[in-house]
Amino acid sequence: MAADPPLLAPGRRLVEEAAARGLDVRLMGGIAIWARSSNGAREALGRAYPDIDVVARKNQSRPLRDLLEQLGYQPERTFNATHGARRLLYHATDRSYHVDVFLDELGMSHNLDFAERLDAEELTLPAAELLLTKLQVAELNKKDAADAVMLLLEHEPADEDGRGKVNAARIAELCAADWGLFTTVSDNLAKIRTLLPELLSDTAARETVGAHIVELERRLEQAPKTRGWKLRAKIGRRKRWYELPEEVTR
Repeated sequence: MAADPPLLAPGRRLVEEAAARGLDVRLMGGIAIWARSSNGAREALGRAYPDIDVVARKNQSRPLRDLLEQLGYQPERTFNATHGARRLLYHATDRSYHVDVFLDELGMSHNLDFAERLDAEELTLPAAELLLTKLQVAELNKKDAADAVMLLLEHEPADEDGRGKVNAARIAELCAADWGLFTTVSDNLAKIRTLLPELLSDTAARETVGAHIVELERRLEQAPKTRGWKLRAKIGRRKRWYELPEEVTR
């Protein structure tokens, strides 16, 4: 059995301590995908998880800051003073890892608003949002691709959230309103398909993920597009459709 990543326990504790104080905090990133996966998926696609990423409510920022400091985390004061309206950074006491807190939204290659989805599940963001955090990366690397594959291996595209489900209707709705997000997500699904032989040795597992990708692509294409989507589509790739996020110095 694959051992839990060392940071899963402090990540889970943060979510639970926050809940005890009436604060909504959810794990995101690779460690959240690990928490949702079976031992087989973990052994096939697990990796080192050097930090804890969470999403919290912006209007609960002050009590969350207090909680983080009560738990022994040290604030990166300059970063928090500059970016604190959207993002907070805290270090473990020994600085062996950090906690990256996104407030309501993730603003990277594309902007993803999580505010209305924070209470969908108890420990992590829903699978649809976890998948989108990976698929929105304009310059997808192999690590993010592997995380997406781990999620897709055991989450079937569906019309709702739930155990073993990725809410494809939610993903299609967001992409149908944003041509840029649609384009990056579509590009990355195609890229992940080409990487499957490198990421998964098991033929049946590759076929499962491949089928889930095909279904997601079908839903993205068939979802009715907004007027804004259609107007941006006319410009197409002649104009860059994603942001280049700043590197965070830690």
